[in-house]
Amino acid sequence: MAIRIHEALQLPIMQQTKLIAGKNGLQNWVKWVTIVEVIEDINRLQEGEFLITTGFGLGEDEEKQSEFKRLLALGKLSGVALYTGLYLKEIPQSFISIADQHALPLIEIPANINFSMITKELLEQIVNKQREIFVASDFLQELLTQPIVNPTDVMERGKKLGIDFTKPQTIFSVHFAGLINEGVKEQLIEAIQSILKNKKIPCLIRTKSDSMIVLLEVSDRWNISEIAKEFLKSMEPSCEGVPISIGIGKTAANLNILAESARQAEQASYLSQILFKPQPIVHYDDFSLYQLLLEMKNSGVSLEEFYHQYLGNLLDTRGVDLITTLEAYLYFNQNIKNTAEDLYIHRHTLKYRLGQIEKKTGANLSSFEDCTKLYLAILAYKLVNYKLVRS
Repeated sequence: MAIRIHEALQLPIMQQTKLIAGKNGLQNWVKWVTIVEVIEDINRLQEGEFLITTGFGLGEDEEKQSEFKRLLALGKLSGVALYTGLYLKEIPQSFISIADQHALPLIEIPANINFSMITKELLEQIVNKQREIFVASDFLQELLTQPIVNPTDVMERGKKLGIDFTKPQTIFSVHFAGLINEGVKEQLIEAIQSILKNKKIPCLIRTKSDSMIVLLEVSDRWNISEIAKEFLKSMEPSCEGVPISIGIGKTAANLNILAESARQAEQASYLSQILFKPQPIVHYDDFSLYQLLLEMKNSGVSLEEFYHQYLGNLLDTRGVDLITTLEAYLYFNQNIKNTAEDLYIHRHTLKYRLGQIEKKTGANLSSFEDCTKLYLAILAYKLVNYKLVRS
């Protein structure tokens, strides 16, 4: 875990320091603190390191100055803090210009501040932030996977983390269509926390390899949707083209249904990808027909037999195209013009395909009852063949 440069500058020990350049890099992450007096091999420095140096040799040695300028332009460091009053009377203008150019925060430290004091406060802040996230993550995992034996204890633990479980809670399941690394996860957690902090909404977050679970204290559906949109907007830049879907469970009025709300959120996120028009943000309540099919499955009904009964002759290689055609036709409420435009085919081609569908299924596409059966059969087919449909 890490902290931002702007957070580091707010620490008590940093109040005597001065930001000289690189204000556009205040959002940089400080992942570690490195102290050096003599800068030798700059290639050994790691991504996200915050470098503190006395500036030894940077006053007169042109070779060392040149190497330091290359370090400033390297793009690895989160920030650089230079002491003045020891080996440098003031920070050279050339350093300032390069730091500004590369959005690298350059901080002046007076000689009276001790190395160890700065390092101690920065590392404590990083460790504390890690601890807070781990504690909240483990608590959320426990809430959603273990029976609640002592509600009073859970309430008290929630209160310590800023969560009031006497109020309704909503759970988001954020799914990524691909794995994301730890650095990106940290950015996403910080982005979500920042959004909710500005709205004064407490939350708990837990990350997995390809998803995140977020519990937040909000129940109004409009507000929930707006927050989800903000989440999506803030996460997309960090995910670099990886599709994101957010599933939202029913609001949990009490502790005993939190786990069910989480299951609903995960299911909604999953189902969002097999809609005819996939949506990045979906509510569990939007999937009433899918819920009906899942209940049928849970009660012992074979969904494979169900969809074969109505779609059987469409399930050959050519039939897959006809299933897509049928789904589009039903999606657009049997509107020939809109369906043909969406499928990029001529209306005569569409009418021919619809005729083939009626011939193969024995259904009448003018019959509401027949269309309803076909639509449910398509949903069942997509549920069972989720991976095939997505590919």
